[in-house]
Amino acid sequence: MIVTVTFNPAIDKTALVDTLVVGGLNRLRDVRQDAGGKGVNVSKTLLALGSNSFATGFLAGSSGRVIEDSLDHLGIENEFVWVEGNTRTNLKVLNAKMELTELNEPGPYVEMEDVQALVELIKKKADPSSYVVLSGNVSPGVENKIYKEMIASLRESGIRVLLDADGELFKEGIQAKPYAIKPNRFELAQYFGVREPESLEDTVMLGEKLLNDQTRLVVISMGGEGALFLSEEAFLYCPVLPIDLKSSVGAGDAMVAAMALGLENKLSLEELAILCMATSAGACTTEGTQPARLEVIEDLKDLVQIERMRG
Repeated sequence: MIVTVTFNPAIDKTALVDTLVVGGLNRLRDVRQDAGGKGVNVSKTLLALGSNSFATGFLAGSSGRVIEDSLDHLGIENEFVWVEGNTRTNLKVLNAKMELTELNEPGPYVEMEDVQALVELIKKKADPSSYVVLSGNVSPGVENKIYKEMIASLRESGIRVLLDADGELFKEGIQAKPYAIKPNRFELAQYFGVREPESLEDTVMLGEKLLNDQTRLVVISMGGEGALFLSEEAFLYCPVLPIDLKSSVGAGDAMVAAMALGLENKLSLEELAILCMATSAGACTTEGTQPARLEVIEDLKDLVQIERMRG
């Protein structure tokens, strides 16, 4: 089973504008609304890939009900810890060059007893064969060490964690040695306190340092340059796929979903890389945070190129 955890879900509103004018009037078009938050997006992608998941995290107020109803309508099993306040609404605006501007609300305040209730809910639902996806930012009131503490606690129950976070959450979280991580190149450089590497070889050298006896998979996303897939099995590089880009929103979450599914199905690193690249590229061909259809992802697999850098 794959469990997705979203501390701070959102109603994601995505819109297009020809040119974003700061300090002026912007007339939005093609506005769409989706149940969102990184873990929620992972669950929606897993559904598109034909896999079930269990979505959890924190919800609040009428906006929270909208997200719960949306997941129920999609047939995604879910149970959230309800807190005071109201779940946030985020606005994501893309200009004609597909440059993304995000306006994100903070979300409701979460108490530590709420976090403990969430951990117990995850442990009740998951088993030692499960993968738990911890992704995205946390709610106001939650300390940056929370992912680190959760990874350690879940490992005691034999549960493996896939971590997708940035900043202090990433720095703290990887100290607990999650089973798999998905940093981007900037986050990688930020963690090691160095300039962002310009070459694939230098990026691999940094990513390799994160592999250990517990962390078995490191996937480094590099935007328009593709992605690196590192494990003790091999080091692989996959360039970005040639697609008709509609929106890059949700592409990272789509890749995380493919990582989790690949691990659950015990795919080889090469098979996992192909699934990740096709699923992520598929998300870029859709509007908003909706995943691509399975047949689109299957077609995109044929476009994935793999360069073995080691192994």
